[in-house]
This record gives sequence, C-alpha cells and structure tokens, in this order.
Amino acid sequence: MNLLVQHTQIPNLPKQVSARKPAKRTSIFYVNDIHGQIPKMERLVSASDHAKLYAQQNNADFLKVCCGDTFIGKDEERNAVAAAYLNIADFDAQAIGNHEFDMPASKCGALLKDTKTAVLAMNLNFPDNQSDLAKKVMRSAVAESEDGEKYGLIGIQPPDLEKRIKNKEKQLEGITVDDEEQTLIELQQEVDKIKSKGINKIILLSHAGNDFEKRIATTVTGIDVILGGHSHDLIKGVEEQENLLYSPSGEPVVITQAGRDGNNYGILNLEFDENGVVSYVQNNVMDTNVCSPDMIMRKTVDNILGESPEIGELSYVDPLPGNITEENPWADLVSDAVRNNLDADIALINSANFRGSVDIGRVTERDVTSIFPFQNKLFKVKLNEKDLVDAIRQCGKTLSAPNHKPGIMQVSGLSYALDAAGNLLQLQYTDKQGNKSFIDINNPNPNHEYTAVYDEFLINGGDGLEMLKKDDSQIIERYDFDKDKVTIDYIKSLKQPFEVRKDGRIQIIK
Repeated sequence: MNLLVQHTQIPNLPKQVSARKPAKRTSIFYVNDIHGQIPKMERLVSASDHAKLYAQQNNADFLKVCCGDTFIGKDEERNAVAAAYLNIADFDAQAIGNHEFDMPASKCGALLKDTKTAVLAMNLNFPDNQSDLAKKVMRSAVAESEDGEKYGLIGIQPPDLEKRIKNKEKQLEGITVDDEEQTLIELQQEVDKIKSKGINKIILLSHAGNDFEKRIATTVTGIDVILGGHSHDLIKGVEEQENLLYSPSGEPVVITQAGRDGNNYGILNLEFDENGVVSYVQNNVMDTNVCSPDMIMRKTVDNILGESPEIGELSYVDPLPGNITEENPWADLVSDAVRNNLDADIALINSANFRGSVDIGRVTERDVTSIFPFQNKLFKVKLNEKDLVDAIRQCGKTLSAPNHKPGIMQVSGLSYALDAAGNLLQLQYTDKQGNKSFIDINNPNPNHEYTAVYDEFLINGGDGLEMLKKDDSQIIERYDFDKDKVTIDYIKSLKQPFEVRKDGRIQIIK
C-alpha cells in the first residue's frame, strides 16, 4: 500500500527553501511517545516496513527514529515487549524520554543493552561509565546510507526530567540532566563536532517538548530537522513560523511531532542541496490504525506475555478526543466500571491516565490493560463536597493552561459543565437509582461526604490536586489492582457485542 501518496501534503515553501536540483533525497519514518501501547507497536512495525519500501522505490535514503517514551510504567514484561519492538522495527536511533525512567535506570539499561537501536541522550550526565545505560547511551551517532551518505543524529532529554520523576533518587540512580541553557550550549558544540567531520545533514531527536524545540531551531546553527516529542503535539504538514523556522544563519529548520500513544506516525520526505541545506520538505502524518498488525511482532508479544484471553466483542467506539480537555468515551466506560463494581457513589480518573484505546473487533484482557500502563492501585475514600468541587475546578483550569495539562477530570456518578476558559458552571450528582441533584458549587458543603474511588496517583495529590490527598482515617478500602481489572470484569458482564459511547456527562460551553 502506497501510504505516502494517500496522505501527501506539499506546502508552499518560502524562497529560502529553494527549488534547486537536490543533491540528496531522504525519507524519515518517525514516532514519539508510544507509551508502551502494544497494539500500536504491532501496527507501527507494518507501517515502517511500508515506508521503507516506498523510500527504496523512490531512490531515497531511509531512516527510522523514535523520539522517546517508548517504555512506560513499572511492568517489566510490557517494557520487554517495547525493547523487542525497537529491534523488530529496526530503528536506527531513539531518544530517551522521561517515562524510560518510570523504572530504575539500571532496569532501563538492562532492557536497552541488547537492542540494535542507537540510544541518544546528549544532555544526560551519568555518575560513572559502568552501568548498562551509561555504556549504551551516546551523545550522538552517525547513520550511513548504502551509497555512503552520512547523517548526524543527536538526542536530547527533557531538561525538566527530574520534575517528571516520582522518586528521582531511586529511579535516576544519580543521573542528572542539563538545564535548558546548558543544553543549548552543548548542543551547538555537538553539532559543530559532527560538522567538523564533513557531515552536513544534522537531525535532532528531541524529547524536550515543542516550545523548547522551537527555541533550539532559532538558537542553534547547523540543525536541519528536529524530530520532537514529550509535549504530544500532532504536527501535520509544514507551515512557516510554526514548524518551518530558521536558524541564526538563515537556514531552514523543520520540526515535527506525531502526537501520543502511537496513534499516529510520520514520514518526513526531504531533499538536501549540495551544501546539506533542506531544499524541499513534505511532512506526512498518518493514522496508525489503517495499518495491519505485523505478525512477527504479534507473535513476539505472545511469547513474552502469553496469549491474552478474549473478553468481548467491540462493535463501535466514539472517536477519542483530540486532547485531554474533553469527555473521553473510554473514560465513561471505565469510570462507570469502577463506580459500579466497587460500590461507590462516584469515581474520578485524571485524563492523562488514559494512554490509548481498543480497536473494534475482539477485545482481550491485554487490550484493556494497555490503556493503563502505570498500574496505580485503587482506593475507596470519604470525599467531602468542597474537596470534590475544588478538584474539578482546578482540573478545569487546564483548558486555558499551556498544553492543557494535567487535563480535566473524567467522572462517574457526576456530570458537569465548564466554560471555554475552564470555569466550572455547574455540577450534578446522580445516585445509583438515577436521581439527580445539583451541587452548590459556590457554597459546597464540607460536611457532606461521598464514597469515591480513585487511584494512588490522585490519593497522593498528583498534578497538584492536594485536596484529594487522604490519610488513613479517610480511606475506606485499599485495592491491590488498577482500573483494568474492574473494567475487564465489567466488559464481561455487558451484552455482546458492546459499544463505547460518550453520554455528554462533561460539557464545554463555548
């Protein structure tokens, strides 16, 4: 299947990106922030194989790169699948993301040490050179095509890495990361070092977020392409001053990013002139779900994890929201499962906890577990009306926050409305018998309590939701499982085939 022709988008480039006869044609397959999504990995292997075939047919050099957060969570078997994916897909290089450190650095190093993929993180500093990760990670690498053309590849970590880590002493094991200013200095030095070897095509694999990537493009001289990650931006096509910027020397710099959770992938087609300057660019972003799963990858998954039991048949699912500021159809189903199966008045789930969806067709236990890679245990607590209102208000503010983080609160047993700025307009409680009652959001009753179920991330006040922190006296019950277990049981109880639809419990009034 000719994926590129189906989704071609050619921009009107400015004069600086000239129409001179190219010296070299290059095609780059890129992904970022896959977050351990196994079903997506199976499809991305097929997608990358198609992209490689297309490049070969068009006499283009071909590169496959991954820009961080391939791993996620503490599940060693799931992360072993992700490491196998890097090999099966045959990536040339990958950057390290913050979620690679959800596990201790030593475990991350053990998973990566036998991969063929070059692992790049220029701004990571190791306490010594003896660990598996320290031995594996490089500041930069050189990829060489069959005809001898060389490409310099550099990788960077998010400068705010330590803020993204729950327990930096345990997880980073002495590793530190340069701040933005030092990263810019050393990045220029690394570019100059590569160019001194006669390599004039420089590609940055970044897991630093789009804002910083734009700053890099206009501050560092010599980078041609920035393949991004971390901020989950879905950047389609090429638009001047958005993802086509100019370095201090006036040369074009192209920036890309393919969203999150492996839902999309990109193919960046480039032509370089004889001086290694980009003279033509075409950025194609595709839906991963149009690709069939790769059978070798699927067999590898079964070998590592075992064959997963089938639990139901999905006939329809509403489209997932484009960001974490909207009602999520899977969140409706999952929060209802948590509320009903654990006999609570309400259930709360932070939007960022959802890391995927399930395809139409047969549904396995593994498909559901893939949505929740963090494996946070659940708690039933006493939650008063004031803390509930404050939590929903605070999450609502993300509608007007940078990158919309941490996202709105997904709910069961409640319905609410926000205005476009994220201000809470109304909140309604629905009991088990379907009786509805409005909560006075201006004067919430601190003595009126609900039984609520949410996970350990929220019970520890994650994302600044301090009002959801609870001590032992407020905890009714602790569970040794996450939302996937109750969701699996819930799906089994549904009439088959089942559908996943939004019901309008969260409204954004514009």
